Amino acid sequence: MKNTKSPYSIEELLAVVRRLPATTPQAGKLPVGDGYETFQEQWIGWLEKYDGPGYYGRKDGKRDAQWVYQHLNNGKMIVWLNEATGESPQTIEAAVDDLQRNGSSPQTQAKIARLHLPWNRAAGLLFT
Repeated sequence: MKNTKSPYSIEELLAVVRRLPATTPQAGKLPVGDGYETFQEQWIGWLEKYDGPGYYGRKDGKRDAQWVYQHLNNGKMIVWLNEATGESPQTIEAAVDDLQRNGSSPQTQAKIARLHLPWNRAAGLLFT
């Protein structure tokens, strides 16, 4: 088992995302937006060529998977990622309910999602 405190590359995260199921029961009910059909597709668009400007015109691509997770302003993408990797349905349901009740902006939704689904737990599911 790999240590979840060591840095994982964006390429490693992208490889895992590509192997996950495109849809999940609870996140599959949330609107995707941004012209994507699934959150998986949205994650792939976000992560591809992250060391350059990529789809979103980034300035600095020298980041790791944890940095990406901690700075993503899309709580629904965070929920999907965790549900697709096997987080408990109860935890996902609590995150979705909290997002829908209290998430008025993308930044707030992302913060709420990360409160329920912190990086260390996500990394453990993603990389073990």
